Amino acid sequence: MYTDGRVGGFFSWVHGQGLPPNTYDASGTETQFPLGGGWKASIEQGPGAGAQPDQGTINTMRIRSGFIANQLGLGVREQATPWTTITGYIQVWAWIESNGRKKNETNYADVRQGYAKLEGLWGSLLAGRTRSLFSRGTTDIDTLYAHRWGLGFPGSFPTIDSNGPTQGQIGFGVLGSGFAAGVIYATPVVQGLQLSVGAFDPVESQGNGNFVRTKYVRPEAQLTFERKFYNTGKVVLYSEGAYQKIYKDGYCVPAEHLPCEQTMAGVTYGGRFELGPVHLGAAGFYGQGLGFNYALEVTDVATDQTGILRKTKGYYVQSQVVLRKFDLFVGWGISQAVRTYADSNPNPGETPPSVIKYQMGINGGVVYNLTPQIHFDLDYFRAKAAWFLGESQVLNVVNTGLTFNW
Repeated sequence: MYTDGRVGGFFSWVHGQGLPPNTYDASGTETQFPLGGGWKASIEQGPGAGAQPDQGTINTMRIRSGFIANQLGLGVREQATPWTTITGYIQVWAWIESNGRKKNETNYADVRQGYAKLEGLWGSLLAGRTRSLFSRGTTDIDTLYAHRWGLGFPGSFPTIDSNGPTQGQIGFGVLGSGFAAGVIYATPVVQGLQLSVGAFDPVESQGNGNFVRTKYVRPEAQLTFERKFYNTGKVVLYSEGAYQKIYKDGYCVPAEHLPCEQTMAGVTYGGRFELGPVHLGAAGFYGQGLGFNYALEVTDVATDQTGILRKTKGYYVQSQVVLRKFDLFVGWGISQAVRTYADSNPNPGETPPSVIKYQMGINGGVVYNLTPQIHFDLDYFRAKAAWFLGESQVLNVVNTGLTFNW
């Protein structure tokens, strides 16, 4: 039997521009509003609440959980046969912020992982809830080289004031791998190569256009290569893919630019290079229906107003230098959306929607590792969102805090 986990907390200060305002005609009807991106200070603010005279300013502070929330993991491992080991593991996450900033509200535990795993010379088989395979390698770059002991960007669209784990670099060239119910088989490692294939509980789109039905489990795959050299060098390369069909509910007759079924699919790729104290990671993604934050998300980034899936792509570079007990890091990433037919061809007399064009983020910071279990973090994040009709928003974030892990 064993346990692992972490606890900690962070001070986070966000300052910058508010969400670009909606525009209205003389009758009070909205003629233009930013769609699919940007950030509000709280969930209560939003389009349609009335004319906003200008963009305004966001200036907010919170005591928050970090990129990875407080955790408690409980595991049992035993030798099932002379050649096979079985592990049972449950991991509970919890965050320190109060819901809606109300200190009398209950923070409920989140059972983030729970699985059984068989391992032997033939490879491994996992069944339960764990991290999905798609974009796992890119999320690892962000975790290992930047925000494992930090915070990064505090929230995702539409509000930066949400509770729970923060974004790190996710949403800015990084798709979070996320957690899902599934079955994963991984081959043995042969000459540094390993293939993992999984079948996961399908995602229900729930977005515009009534594409809310799925039929089959979602296949995902990851191919990795790892090779060490000299005494302190290592190269890790990876590529991942995901695929899922979604269908309109009920009877459907396909029309021009409005099909009855669509394919959510994408690929990610990247690698890590380490030589002594210098660490460098680079990654990218491309696909349809992926969104900006986590793969196959339900947002106005992933689908247009008619329900058609948008294509998105992203690029990410992260560096880290380890100097004794200090980790210094800096990184950059961008996620971009491609307009659909409906985005570029509105009905006669209508203004085209101002769809999010990109989100770009720059991170930097330092971690002081007092011991292998005690970590002090100071990090900075600059986020920019831009829309196809010219609006933009810039936020600056400063975070500092402490994490204890075991």
